[in-house]
Amino acid sequence: MLEIDKLALSVGSFALQDVSLAVDDGEYFVLLGPSGSGKTLFLESLCGLARIDSGRIVLDGIDITKLEPRHRRIGYVPQDYALFPHRTVRRNVAFGRRRSVDRKGEVDVDQLLERTGIAHLADRKPARLSGGEKQRVALARALAITPRLLLLDEPVSALDELTREEILPYMKTLHRQIGAMTIHVCHNFSEMMAVADRVGLIFGGKLLQVGTPREILERPRTVAAARFVGMKNIFGGQATTYDRYVRLETESGEEFWAELPDRPLLDHRRHFGVRAEHVHLVPGGAGECVSNEIGVTRLPAVVRSAIDQGSYVSVATTVGSLTIHADVSRSEFLRMNLQPGDTVTVVVEAANVCLLDSDA
Repeated sequence: MLEIDKLALSVGSFALQDVSLAVDDGEYFVLLGPSGSGKTLFLESLCGLARIDSGRIVLDGIDITKLEPRHRRIGYVPQDYALFPHRTVRRNVAFGRRRSVDRKGEVDVDQLLERTGIAHLADRKPARLSGGEKQRVALARALAITPRLLLLDEPVSALDELTREEILPYMKTLHRQIGAMTIHVCHNFSEMMAVADRVGLIFGGKLLQVGTPREILERPRTVAAARFVGMKNIFGGQATTYDRYVRLETESGEEFWAELPDRPLLDHRRHFGVRAEHVHLVPGGAGECVSNEIGVTRLPAVVRSAIDQGSYVSVATTVGSLTIHADVSRSEFLRMNLQPGDTVTVVVEAANVCLLDSDA
């Protein structure tokens, strides 16, 4: 198990601020955040390339905070892979073993080449490798010491989309085989969904939220986080509690309903958001729908635009002074035959309205 307690590190004007996190044995953990949020610095602090100012790092019950990198038995794949251009694939991978002072449990290099599917490349140098092949070599080198913890810094960001789709399932399968705790840094949501058991959301050096991939996408805690995870509909409103629900009234009078959260409402002025795929459109005005009820948002709207995104259509509607976005399956959109100027009813279930905290 990896336990990080109040890790802090300043570099120039940027700082990792009291980051605390626990990663379980065998877990595939993804650290998600925009560029400049501290993801790489966090990995470097774990493997010892950056010395922290304060806090503790405990791996399998051993305090490794002050240990040299080669004593930590942590495998690290940097974003640029950092392969030695003058060494063959076999010698690049073998270097991972040489840099370790703990030879216990190390695997044979040729066996590792076979396991990672690059045995046929053993005598090639990096210049003759594709992006996906370089990624596997870097991964094999990190695995050569049989690491207790594997750190992956944007491991597929340099690959084309097709290669990424091939590599990610392979990485997840390999993770199950080796069983090492893994922390994978990225900023891509499809990448996160493909591999993560749990996800941490980092902004400005602060770990804002930890949860399942679905929780991170659908229940971000702050306005900035909601924008980052692609929540298109974010509004402000006055909050009033009604039994198990929160009634949210915008400045222009539109009424939304959310479920009462587990945490207390500290401020009656709230931001809230709805993912576009959770907005349903019903042709016709509100009068043609089931009558309003507590817990369900129903608003008369006018279709403003519709953009075909392939598998779905992104529809923008106007509700008073608000623009509400809905992502509708292409088949459903064709069935409704919506055109700009058509009247629809926007329907949102309370469970899909996310209450957001203001950004600190």
